[in-house]
Amino acid sequence: MADPQVTIWLEDRCQRPVHFHHALAFVLGEAWCRLAIEYQGRFVGITGLEDYDPCNGVARFFIVIGDRDASNRGLGTAVARALVSKGFRDLGLRKIVSNYFAPNVASKVIHARAGFSEEGVQRQVGWRRGEWVDHVLVSILREEWQGLAASPSLSGTLS
Repeated sequence: MADPQVTIWLEDRCQRPVHFHHALAFVLGEAWCRLAIEYQGRFVGITGLEDYDPCNGVARFFIVIGDRDASNRGLGTAVARALVSKGFRDLGLRKIVSNYFAPNVASKVIHARAGFSEEGVQRQVGWRRGEWVDHVLVSILREEWQGLAASPSLSGTLS
């Protein structure tokens, strides 16, 4: 998870040095649903739903895969699809939102393959690799997911 090719795309609050008590607060913090991602028997990332708004039935999806050996294998897409399904089917959400830095092609692909649609762009949100980059805002609604859920290619489970 310390790979600079991965950490460059984390939120600004994750770009600073972190002490153990900060990491512990994150792991035990306010995320509504947080899961480890395992590939070939080893921990390779984290995913979850956070910023839960029960009044509006909305939560924010996030995913970080920090092991390049686990990249480009469809793992991120499978995890995203499974967690989106869990959010709608098991947790009763109405909408799942997410965001990613525009140059992060892997994140763009994961979100698109999981059925997210672009809602907008926050311009020049983060400083990455010597330039200001945009944040892309995406979401998927329950009814959009229901249309996709019938597709065999969108199956997935979380255990």
